[in-house]
Amino acid sequence: MAQLFEQQVWVETGVKYTLNKKLSASFDLTQRYGYDGLRTLFPQLSVRYKVTPWFRTSLDYRLVLSKSTAETYDASQRINANLQFSQTYKRFDLGLRIRYQYRFDRLGGAYDSEFDQAWRIKPGAEYNIKGLPITPSLSAEFFYNPENSVIGKQFNRIRYYAGTTIELTHSQGIELGLFFDQWINGVPRKRLMYSLSYVISLGAAKKENKKPSKNLRDL
Repeated sequence: MAQLFEQQVWVETGVKYTLNKKLSASFDLTQRYGYDGLRTLFPQLSVRYKVTPWFRTSLDYRLVLSKSTAETYDASQRINANLQFSQTYKRFDLGLRIRYQYRFDRLGGAYDSEFDQAWRIKPGAEYNIKGLPITPSLSAEFFYNPENSVIGKQFNRIRYYAGTTIELTHSQGIELGLFFDQWINGVPRKRLMYSLSYVISLGAAKKENKKPSKNLRDL
């Protein structure tokens, strides 16, 4: 019946420090700008541990500052506990991320699976095309609300993604992507998002086998 068109610019800057072969820490800052300026700001501190070549765990602490309808910024905190599985089969890279996120210091406000308490299950796959600097990928992320409420104890959202990463150099890349959000078991809602991203990894400039990452937290 109606459409809403909105443009945003997301800027993410991060740094990673490797403590040893299995343990690393990182800090990054994400800024999301809309038509009315800065909409969301969140610094994040992460610690990762590589259990095996195909399994790693991580813990994130995030401080979220979001602009409210009163043009003020509301603060909350979030903790993510992640399990990441990955496997390479020929030219396919397969992955599965299981995340539990918990938000606290929240006064009122409606449930939002993007920032509130939720289980998030995300399988995905990438294919490395031989002889071409193009890596297409597909993923689907399932959001489960564990809260003991009327809208809780159920899956309420699925986010689909299809896109490709174009490697420009060993430290720079461009990503083209299409997201489709579908809310289920509640008020019907759908959202289609297009994204164009440019990523540069300063630490990878001298590593010939290092490809640019579409997410700085994965560096």
